[in-house]
Amino acid sequence: MQQATFQIGPHKMFARIAGNGNEDVVFLHGIPTNSLLWMQIIPSLSAKYRVIAPDLLGYGQSGRAAAKELDLPKQAKYVIGILDQLGVQSAHIVGHDLGGGIAQILAVRYPERVKSMVVVDGVCFSNWPLPPVVALRYPTAPEFEPTPQFIERMLRVGTYHQDLVTPQWVEAFVFPFSHPGGADELQQASLALEHHQTEELVPYLPSIRVPVTLMWGQHDRFLPAYWGARLQEVIPHSHFRVLPQCGHYSMIDNPLLFSQELLQHLQRSAPVVGQNVYVGQ
Repeated sequence: MQQATFQIGPHKMFARIAGNGNEDVVFLHGIPTNSLLWMQIIPSLSAKYRVIAPDLLGYGQSGRAAAKELDLPKQAKYVIGILDQLGVQSAHIVGHDLGGGIAQILAVRYPERVKSMVVVDGVCFSNWPLPPVVALRYPTAPEFEPTPQFIERMLRVGTYHQDLVTPQWVEAFVFPFSHPGGADELQQASLALEHHQTEELVPYLPSIRVPVTLMWGQHDRFLPAYWGARLQEVIPHSHFRVLPQCGHYSMIDNPLLFSQELLQHLQRSAPVVGQNVYVGQ
């Protein structure tokens, strides 16, 4: 797996890249994680696809910025900047949590750059920011302060199989904020988030014409599967999958099932040779 750094305007963006297939799959994480979220999924795709997993600005190994630079529409522009520098005309977009909102923005505002879309337990409509994330902005108790313990709690609440929340997973998401200034960086990430960033997309979701799969953990305590059902109602021909015994972090709870569902989506999205249509539509 390669590690790459991109200069997108004044910002440094980090990404993990694996595989050398003819089609590209872009993985987008949410708050408070980073591209390591996908480490158990990438190997199942890299034999056939090139996988691009950036750290969003403000997270992981990417640069830091003030809240005004971290909203979802701007994150979408940064992703387009990475694709431009890699020479990627269009890609399959897979987004979790905030990444699911970014995926919707890309599909609506940059349709020519999106081959297909997968929203995984994603923000949508006005169902976010989550109360714990809002609490970071004005912490009135220790449990709301932007600390490593807050990140670990988010991970544990969002995972169905608690035995899978290993010290390695906790460290993967805590470490990028474990330095002087890390608490302020996490707080800035929270301040960037407002539900209008996805709510204003709703009138345009029915116009999405690429293959869409909506994957939700059965036991997601942050963004219940109801929201996936709502998205299916407004996005034509979309597929809705509820993953059993999975929480918000289904790629941790059951990476094998997650990978199988994702590969099925990509197979449905394969263009029919000689025709400008997609399988499954």
